[in-house]
Amino acid sequence: MAAAAAARANARPSFKYFSAWFCPYAHRATVALEHHAKHLDYEWVESLGWEKRAADDDKSDTPHEWWYHWKSPELLKHNPSGLIPTLVEDNTQRSVFESLICVEYIDEVSATEAV
Repeated sequence: MAAAAAARANARPSFKYFSAWFCPYAHRATVALEHHAKHLDYEWVESLGWEKRAADDDKSDTPHEWWYHWKSPELLKHNPSGLIPTLVEDNTQRSVFESLICVEYIDEVSATEAV
């Protein structure tokens, strides 16, 4: 039991990183993750996007399409507001969101790992 606790304590922090390539706020967290890449692991999950769907209304006699904004169901599971960036710790499933809070958290976790 003590050996398992010690192994967890010495493990590199790892995260799922819910983001979107086009979001300037998420880029802050991306830069922090890349800056501290020697001290942590993360998996990028593209979580926002657009998809084209056929219109499902009868308001027009001509066929047309609409663009719909979607959010990843996994993102919504960890952050019901659907905000990005969202970091989820792999071992605890704890969520951290809002870009500046994510950056601060990444800095803290990496500093602990580096010591």
